Amino acid sequence: MKRTFRLVIPAMMLAMPIAFSQLALATETMDPLCQSKVENIQKQLGIAKEHGNEHRVRGLEKSLEGVRRHCSNERVIEDAEEEVSESMEEVRERQAELAEAQREGDTDDIRKRSEKLEEAVMELEEHQDELEALQNQQ
Repeated sequence: MKRTFRLVIPAMMLAMPIAFSQLALATETMDPLCQSKVENIQKQLGIAKEHGNEHRVRGLEKSLEGVRRHCSNERVIEDAEEEVSESMEEVRERQAELAEAQREGDTDDIRKRSEKLEEAVMELEEHQDELEALQNQQ
């Protein structure tokens, strides 16, 4: 057992610099938008570790691995475009709900539907701003 341990440790020590240099190389060659995503996830990961949130840590590590393996500028832009599209659909739905409440004449319902529509519009604007910022970073 001791003999195996003595052989494994030196091999691990030799492999560590290679593994770390490959990680550094992968980060250096990463698309700029992906690098930004990696940095954001790493910040969140640090916070999750500080707070001992193991479930969040595992999720973020999995997310980080996925970004490192599959991310590209084009994919980040596509994801942002998808968010804008989904937000636009949400706004349309909220507009239809408000129109229905207005037809029914229920003032309390009209107020609630108006507030929901305003929230959906703000979210859409945020997603549009994000997309524009991403497109400008390319």
